[in-house]
Amino acid sequence: MPRYRYQAKRGPGETHAGVLDGENERAVAARLRDMGFIPIVIEHCPDDKSEHRFQSVFARIRLKDKNLFFRQLANLFESGMPLVRALNTLEAQTRNPKMRAVIAQLRDDIQQGASFAEALERQSNVFSPVQCSLVRAGETGGMLDEVLWRIVDFGEREDDVRGKALAAMTYPAFLLVAATIALFILITFVFPKFTKVFEDFDVNLPWITWVVMGICRFMEQFWWLVLLTIALCAAIAVRFIRSENGKKLFDTRILTIPVIGTVVHRYQMAQFARVFGTLLDNGVPVLSALEITASTLSNKAISEEVLRIRELVSKGESIHDALQLCRHFPPMVISMFAVGEESGRLGAVTKRMADAYDNEVDRTVRTLTALLEPTMILVIGSVVGILVIAMLLPMLTLSANVS
Repeated sequence: MPRYRYQAKRGPGETHAGVLDGENERAVAARLRDMGFIPIVIEHCPDDKSEHRFQSVFARIRLKDKNLFFRQLANLFESGMPLVRALNTLEAQTRNPKMRAVIAQLRDDIQQGASFAEALERQSNVFSPVQCSLVRAGETGGMLDEVLWRIVDFGEREDDVRGKALAAMTYPAFLLVAATIALFILITFVFPKFTKVFEDFDVNLPWITWVVMGICRFMEQFWWLVLLTIALCAAIAVRFIRSENGKKLFDTRILTIPVIGTVVHRYQMAQFARVFGTLLDNGVPVLSALEITASTLSNKAISEEVLRIRELVSKGESIHDALQLCRHFPPMVISMFAVGEESGRLGAVTKRMADAYDNEVDRTVRTLTALLEPTMILVIGSVVGILVIAMLLPMLTLSANVS
């Protein structure tokens, strides 16, 4: 849809400028009048269509984009700006074309009579159930500005935890990929040239050299088959994990892996406690909060246990009694919930518990990274050393025979 720059007045000496989408100048002028503005200047924005299509195809809405949207919206709304006008301002200054289209749709839905929560729910592929539920509670309780800041705090904490985990694993991942590529090149293209030299000499080769030569000959002829097999196995594994039963089996097994399972479990406990506590603090009913929390958890095994807790609570059980019947919730979580229920401060207690688990996840990831890096270097160095020794031993044998 074409975009138009405009200048408009709302009152004496108060001039506003921005950008709007519209079929033509008349449609843009009508939208401005509906927003309470008097149009002064409306002109078509020149747009490079090929560049716009390129940006639209490759742009994606990241967690940082949503956090920035809610932070800017909270600032504008807190300053007294009406919601529609704030969304219009954000649309004009948002660079991500997909996020800009989402904001425009939110504004249009609200102008057509939808509440802000309903408009967010229509964009369920972008906004999470937690954000939609918090906004609905804020609109119902007349504290939308406060709720927006809580959404900002919740999103930025989640982004911070993800960022720390990603930063910690970047170097080991790069090291693993680089080493794999280097070993593949050595075995497939470099060492086979040495094996052809050894085959021309009638000399007894060490067994380790025979093994490496066999691997090199196979890789030289069938390297494409190896890559194809790896790609096929990866595709089958991904498809299986994405299935209902495969996802549940994978998520259950990953919790049993030493160290890695601990990190995943603690991250899920932090996510559970933070989402549940935030929802409770904003007036969301317990059963709805449990259902929404279950939908936000990435581990299927723990998510199903949260739904089981919801079912037990709906039958009259307390939350900490229901937690005792679940295998993935540790005694500390159960005790904290018992204290929270007894004191009537369950939301505050669970969010404090989430902070504790976030710190544990951070420490565990840093410890894992500190151990993983030297271990990977040692393993990769050992493999390269074995290959080099396998190639050097025949050369030493040949030099001894010549002398």
